[in-house]
Amino acid sequence: MRGFPSSISPSIGPVMFALAAIAVHFALPGVSAAKAGTFESRTGDAQAMLHLYVGQAHLLNTGPLRRIAVGNGRVIQATSLDDRQVLVIPEAAGQSTLHLWPREGIERSYVVNVIPADVSRLLTEIRALLGDQPNLGSRVVGDKVVIEGHSVSEEQASRIAEISARYPQIVNLVSKVGLEKMIEMDVRMIEVRRDALQNLGVRWAPTANGPMFGVVGDTYRGAAFSKGIAAGVAGNAVTSAAAPFAASLGLAASFKSTLQMLVQNGDAVILAEPRLACKSGGSARFVAGGELPIPFSTGFGATSVAFKEYGVKFDIAPVTGSNGVIAAKVATEISAIDFEVQVNNIPGLTKRRAETEVNLRENETLVIAGLLSEETSRNVDRVPALGDLPVLGRLFRSRLFRDRQTELVVFVTPRLVSEDPHIARAQAIQRRNEAQDLRELLRMVD
Repeated sequence: MRGFPSSISPSIGPVMFALAAIAVHFALPGVSAAKAGTFESRTGDAQAMLHLYVGQAHLLNTGPLRRIAVGNGRVIQATSLDDRQVLVIPEAAGQSTLHLWPREGIERSYVVNVIPADVSRLLTEIRALLGDQPNLGSRVVGDKVVIEGHSVSEEQASRIAEISARYPQIVNLVSKVGLEKMIEMDVRMIEVRRDALQNLGVRWAPTANGPMFGVVGDTYRGAAFSKGIAAGVAGNAVTSAAAPFAASLGLAASFKSTLQMLVQNGDAVILAEPRLACKSGGSARFVAGGELPIPFSTGFGATSVAFKEYGVKFDIAPVTGSNGVIAAKVATEISAIDFEVQVNNIPGLTKRRAETEVNLRENETLVIAGLLSEETSRNVDRVPALGDLPVLGRLFRSRLFRDRQTELVVFVTPRLVSEDPHIARAQAIQRRNEAQDLRELLRMVD
């Protein structure tokens, strides 16, 4: 060991170095020479940085040396092997410098950063949990694991947040900056004859005390559809603490041709066709109705008026996954004036609401039915203004609806808006042509 500085302990001796060399060559999995698990980055012409972890043995290809110097012997140990390589063994977490003087040439200087072994194992676990995601990456910085990425989806962001909550050593630097996918929802509110509902491809039960769910077609089912329901078979009625009403939910793989046939035969009337759009992870709402004035006393003989909304409310919050499936929370509420419940000659309001969480492929259709009953339409005679309400007014004026021969059915069809402007323009033209064809059909029927 003549010629080496005092930072290399003479007590180790040639025998220990020989044993270390044998251990290195026969325990290859634990040795790295700028391989996976070791990060080497040049910081200058003659200086580099090494990132090692405790328990790792690292080899540097150097050629013949005349001197080795270690800045912090508690962090790393270094020894020369067969005049061609230097074995660096991390001892503890920390930082140290390493200087090598070759027999010929200039000095080589390293900054060695040693991290705990558990951080390296954590990095391996994190990469396994994240999977193969081209827009995500992870690396070790000090004693932390940093997750970086850009333009992540809601699904990826949720997974990263869950992983970060489990491991306190994770630093989440993922950026959600970028264009979120846009989702369009075609919503159709249609009056359909009850005896024609079977033609929609959903087998509805005749009555249900609360919501009833059914699934048809090759679809992904959400949690609300997964209990005791088989594809193409109507599910059991789910009891509800609310007032009994026949509300139903179902999925139809396609219904365009069937709907056109129903309209052409006079079995269906389209009441409204709003088109909603929002980004993935956002929400959209459609409201059509009115406000009921309710006077109340404010004290000292003064009277004020509060307004309660009634009519149709439709809320949807879609999220698109990496596999193209659209997960959506859907809520539909219909409220109407009820003269059966009055206080000081002021009528009350009845509400019927259906909610579900469902997974849909693009262009599949969610069907919602049974939100109104004939008792609601009878109030049109008492409040003539109900017949002028958007969407519901035409339905309330329908003699078939008053006679319980028709049903209000809501169809929701999600579509992904392409990020390619040319494809998006072609999709918009196709939807416009479809709407024009449907309007022509309605004029022919009228």
